[in-house]
Amino acid sequence: MNFAAIEIGSNAVRMIVGELTDSCELRVLERWSAHLRLGDSVFENGVIPENIVQQLEQTIQGLLQESQNFSQVKVSLSATSAMRDAENRTEVVSRLQTLVGHPVKILSGKEESQCLLEGVKSFLPQTLFSKFPLKQTILADLGGGSLEISLLESADKSNSSRNNFLHSFDIGTLRLKKMNPVLQQLESRLTEELNQLYSVNPQDSSHLILTGGNAKTFARLFTKVSTKYVSDKSSTNLQENWLSMDWSEFERIEQFFQQHSVEEQQARWGLRVQQTEIFNIALAVFRIIGEKLRTERLSIPFFGLKESLLLNLVSANIKKSQEDITLVLTSGPPKKFKIST
Repeated sequence: MNFAAIEIGSNAVRMIVGELTDSCELRVLERWSAHLRLGDSVFENGVIPENIVQQLEQTIQGLLQESQNFSQVKVSLSATSAMRDAENRTEVVSRLQTLVGHPVKILSGKEESQCLLEGVKSFLPQTLFSKFPLKQTILADLGGGSLEISLLESADKSNSSRNNFLHSFDIGTLRLKKMNPVLQQLESRLTEELNQLYSVNPQDSSHLILTGGNAKTFARLFTKVSTKYVSDKSSTNLQENWLSMDWSEFERIEQFFQQHSVEEQQARWGLRVQQTEIFNIALAVFRIIGEKLRTERLSIPFFGLKESLLLNLVSANIKKSQEDITLVLTSGPPKKFKIST
């Protein structure tokens, strides 16, 4: 059986297709990404304008046509921060459902956080937590419109009360880039929001796991510029599906990138224009989170919301826990799905 999960995000629309084998191995076959920033209009004006709605309709139709190249494919469509904030979300979702014939679920902030938590727990091996036995492991996912933070622990340490530790904040790179000055407002707002997390254990050091597009971009560039990474050939840094580093090494490389101009980031590191608009903002968010949560170790899996949505879709269809499904990723960037304007 094949499965396709479409994520209507604030920054882009993405689709991932996976094939499930008899042994419950879920192999990712293909990924697409369409640059359609719903958040640019929603976070400024509160609505998705007609021209963007039409582009969204075209994009979803095009992605569904791509999914039909795979036999026996089951599809899910989910939307996140920009759609749930849009004043005209009911109309937009109704139009999409009528057009494509599939239901569109708008995830609440807590549902998005829960979906990510379950996906990452099933994807990352328990040895990653036991190897870095810090007092608490925090999962933080930064998108264009929201920041999801949850507590992630190994099976032998978890209990029902702490597993309910889920937060979603209206803090995202597209919202932040509209602020001026960005860093001062970001520091103030994140400090206020993260104070809620101190009740977990204010004196404990933490292992921070970052997900989201900017976290993956940092991980990719980190392997090119960190002398510690290059010299440490035997470490967990060479794991196929994630990257780990000391917090001090993250701080050093983060400052290195913050000193580069937009032009340098594009010319030297190959970042696209859309990436350079928000990359430094994302790095600042990561640094503040890490400092507030007393981070000692940082890990970045090559895994995010779309993979979590795919696992969730498969789990619901075969009536098995996500932890019983082995996800096998593909390497390289996703295919770019072009939108006619």
